[in-house]
Amino acid sequence: MQQWLRYSIGAHAGLLLGMGLGRFSYTPIIPMLIQSNQLTPAETGYIGAINLSGYIFGALLLPTLRNWSSEPKLIRICFIVGLFALFASIAPLGFFWLAFWRFCLGVLVAIIMILCIAYVTRFAPENRVALATSISFTGVGAGILISSSILPYLLRFGLEWAWAGSAFIGLIATIVGLWCWRGAPNLEVSISLNKVNQQKLSNSGRKLVLVQALFSIGLIPHSIYWVDYLVRDLRNPIEFGSMQWVLVGVGGLIGTLLWGKLADRIGLNISLVIVFVTLTLSAISPVILTGIMALTLSSLLFGSQPGSAAIIAGRAQFAARTHAVIKLWRYMVLAVGFSQILGSFFLVTLFNLTGNYSLIFAIGGSAFAIAAALCCTLPRIAHK
Repeated sequence: MQQWLRYSIGAHAGLLLGMGLGRFSYTPIIPMLIQSNQLTPAETGYIGAINLSGYIFGALLLPTLRNWSSEPKLIRICFIVGLFALFASIAPLGFFWLAFWRFCLGVLVAIIMILCIAYVTRFAPENRVALATSISFTGVGAGILISSSILPYLLRFGLEWAWAGSAFIGLIATIVGLWCWRGAPNLEVSISLNKVNQQKLSNSGRKLVLVQALFSIGLIPHSIYWVDYLVRDLRNPIEFGSMQWVLVGVGGLIGTLLWGKLADRIGLNISLVIVFVTLTLSAISPVILTGIMALTLSSLLFGSQPGSAAIIAGRAQFAARTHAVIKLWRYMVLAVGFSQILGSFFLVTLFNLTGNYSLIFAIGGSAFAIAAALCCTLPRIAHK
């Protein structure tokens, strides 16, 4: 197996564990957590926000961890700790217990994303960067699809069974990930930290940081409230909400690969614009149209969002000098972390005050729309 493909599969497993399960498997369980009185509606929202806020702590902690250990070892540790966090979530010990372990998963996914994507973009051939990052980010969609297909069935037997099912999927991802990252070399940039710190971000790099922040804000409404909106506001059965979350996974698995192929064919810049326009429609349409077809389309289009992250990661490779790529990607992850902390707690608090789902989704759609406009201003790629 080619080295770049092995790292792409390893990143796929990492994002399946950390984001597909660590973040998105929580969404379809929210209605049952509320109905079983284990958590209040406000508490479920705040746990989602706490999970998102862990992202920034992982990004801030990474430089210290890289001085303490090698990158491949850190990745493997993240797999093991992440798996433990999934199993710990099974215990019905209340708000603070679950919030702590979901926070840990948020920390781990930041570390996994920065390091794994740095490997993927560094070792992939130039004409395969979009494909390589797309394979990596399909881990998000695969995690959503697999867990959303299994969790609704397991929920019939109780919440503990659903959590256990998520953990078992994580076990498989961990086995694959540990194999893929076995024997991986250190990133060369790890020996050039002073040179990295001296590099200034280009204008394109700064724009990508802002785009990434807007992207993460746009994700929040679907990430926390989509199934809850379908079930409690639109009064659909929980099976309908679960099926829509399955379609989010389908969109993540298929859509991300399609976006990657499109980017390799027509270019990263124009692809980013098209993806963000699509995501804008996915966020805004549910507040206007509530028919089954419109809701289904929203699920599929939103599900393809890892493709945007994949294309942004590929575009970052051309927005910085060789030794500054990991610095740019870290800034982008920090932008995600800050915007998720501010955006998630703001939107959760706003929803708790107003109970208005439409307002929350409209804000998310506006963030995507601004990102699309900003991508229109990116300069043409200067190939290395």
